[in-house]
Amino acid sequence: MANNEVLAIITARGGSKRLPKKNLRKLGGHSLLSRTIEASINAKSVNKTVLSTDCSEIAKEALKHGCDVPFIRPPELATDEASSEDVMLHAIDNLPTFEWVLLLQPTSPFRTSEDIDLAFKLVKRLNRNSCVGVTSLKSHTNPAEKYLFAGDVFIPHNQKVESFKRKQKGSFILNGAIYLIKTSLFLHTKKIVDADTAGIHMSEKKSLDIDTFKDLRLAAKFMEV
Repeated sequence: MANNEVLAIITARGGSKRLPKKNLRKLGGHSLLSRTIEASINAKSVNKTVLSTDCSEIAKEALKHGCDVPFIRPPELATDEASSEDVMLHAIDNLPTFEWVLLLQPTSPFRTSEDIDLAFKLVKRLNRNSCVGVTSLKSHTNPAEKYLFAGDVFIPHNQKVESFKRKQKGSFILNGAIYLIKTSLFLHTKKIVDADTAGIHMSEKKSLDIDTFKDLRLAAKFMEV
C-alpha cells in the first residue's frame, strides 16, 4: 500500500451541549476518543491518523494515545453550524495529499479497525469512490433520512433506480461510524455521500452514536454483553 493512500481524520470539537465533553467520556476505562484512535491506528488500510479539534484538552488526550495533532481547528469550524465537510476541507488543505480520506467520529466507539479495513476492501472490490457505514432503519427514524439498500450500494429512498428492483432491498440509515471517500472526488463535489456510494452494513452495537447520557448508558450495557 502506498504511504499516502489513506488519511484518517478524527473530528472532535470541545463544545457539546447534550453530553458535555462527550469525546473524553470514559467507556470501559477508555475515552471515546482513544477508542477511535486505536481503531484507526490499528487499521491496516490507514496510513496516517490525525485529529481535528479546537480543544487543547482533547488534543492532549489524542497525543497521549499516539494520534497526530498537526493543527488546531479555527473557532468558526467548531460551531454547531460547521459541517463535517467544512472540517474535512480544512484538514485536507493543511496536510499532504492522500488518495483517500477517512472521517471518523469518536462518538462511534464500537467501530473497529476491521470495520475500517472492510470498508476499504469494499470500495476496491466494487470499484467505488466512497463508502459509508449503515445500519438497519429503526421505526422512529425520520423518513427523510431513509436509504434504500441493494447489494452493497445505497441511495436516497426517493430516487428511482432500476437496480433496486432486485430482491435484496431494504431500508438502511447512515450510522456515522465510517465515511471513506476518494480525495479528488470529495474536493470536486464537497460531498461525502452520492448515488454511487457503497454501504458497509454494521450491527446495532457498532452503529451506536453517543450523543446523550442515554446513549452512554446504552453503550455501558453493550460492554457487559
